[in-house]
Amino acid sequence: MIVDADYTAKPYAEWSVKDWPETYQNPSYKNIFAPGIAFAPPHAISKPRTSKNGTVISPAPPRTGMPSGITAKIVADNIIDSIKSGKESLNHKGSMGNMGAACIASAGYGMTSGSGVSITTYPIVPDYEKYPKTQGRQLGKTFGEIGLAGHWLKLALHYAFIYKAKMRPFWWLIPE
Repeated sequence: MIVDADYTAKPYAEWSVKDWPETYQNPSYKNIFAPGIAFAPPHAISKPRTSKNGTVISPAPPRTGMPSGITAKIVADNIIDSIKSGKESLNHKGSMGNMGAACIASAGYGMTSGSGVSITTYPIVPDYEKYPKTQGRQLGKTFGEIGLAGHWLKLALHYAFIYKAKMRPFWWLIPE
């Protein structure tokens, strides 16, 4: 769905982190929002490439998991504020150009022999103006690791998210 992003067709050199949405509100229908995988990205997050057989490869940003939860919270907070005030309120904002994401994937089984992959990236959409020397990312917050710690982290998150989904005491303290 189209949201508050800049969908103007332009060459790669003119793409900007400022093109990305902040409120995830549809510009034509103000009561419709599209967080997570529901919104249409304004462009790929990196320079489009072409495979040997001519297929265009244009990576889209991750919009599931953590980014989905964050954008959904932004939308929910804006809707709550709008209902409470009786007028449109879009005070809560968050572009993928200024939010990070973490992904943990279990890649094996066993309490001492399991393996997992832990990846973080900040920002999700590269900001070449803010981080020109490091391909648009803050290197201190962008990394990947493979090992037993990732497996344990994935296991802990599994139980934490089930706890949160069941709305057990203090469930709201568990981050997205």
